[in-house]
Amino acid sequence: MTENLQILISGVSLGCLYALLALGFVVVSRATGVLNLTQGGFVVIGAYLTYLFSQTLGLPYFVGMGLSIIATALIAGILEALVVHRIANTNLFTPILVTFGLVILIPPIVAGFWGNEPLTSGDPWGLSVLRIGDLSVTHKDLAVVLLTAVILVLFLGFIRYSRLGLAMQATAIDPEAALAQGVSDRTVHRLAWSIAGALGAVAGTMLATAASGGVRPSLEHYALLALPVIILGGIESPLGAVVGGLVMGIVQQFAVVKVPDSFGKGFEEVVPYLVMILILLIKPEGLFGTRKVRRL
Repeated sequence: MTENLQILISGVSLGCLYALLALGFVVVSRATGVLNLTQGGFVVIGAYLTYLFSQTLGLPYFVGMGLSIIATALIAGILEALVVHRIANTNLFTPILVTFGLVILIPPIVAGFWGNEPLTSGDPWGLSVLRIGDLSVTHKDLAVVLLTAVILVLFLGFIRYSRLGLAMQATAIDPEAALAQGVSDRTVHRLAWSIAGALGAVAGTMLATAASGGVRPSLEHYALLALPVIILGGIESPLGAVVGGLVMGIVQQFAVVKVPDSFGKGFEEVVPYLVMILILLIKPEGLFGTRKVRRL
């Protein structure tokens, strides 16, 4: 029982990070109709900028993290304005291929500045552990869960009650009607990308802590592992991103411990894609997605 609870706690922490990454995919997809594969690049940029501000420049960790989030959001908005927006209306596949190209380019560029070896971000949690009876919970896992909860509350408040949030909702529901009411699609698109960049930076910073292996260019693969999450929850559903992230994180952590070694090393990284295939076969629109109606 204790072992299962221990795995569950780790799974919830990993699921929270998947939820943040998936939410970045969902925000851009709802606002622009583009599957933004650059999200993995934002994870890497955010992690290394936090390292730059906190370790290289010597700023307090949380100040460096805040600056990293802002800077990554700005970079994401600039990429949308200079690259993606110019080809967004060409056809269905060109924007996706462009974002895929960006996520391929970013890690080598980052590695050119900082190298491929893991770096220590100087996070305040380190390897500290909180013991509750027989359970051991890392301070990093607690921080991830609390930070995710705060971000989700702020995001929900922004979407529901702010003018820009309402504009994003209107664009997601009916772009033409929103445009007729004076909502700027360019503003909405750049805002969506900036939010995705900020979420990627938060996830990247938390994935680059000492307990998680440090800052490294390979962090972008976590965003690719979040793709099955949005399939599970629904590609345009914020609620689906959160629920799907938690489910996938828990399933993957149980796979790490419970799946026999005979399945091969690294099998736990295949599990999210197996779940994705299963969901596509049973409910292609995802748990919280909307079924598309086509007239024949």
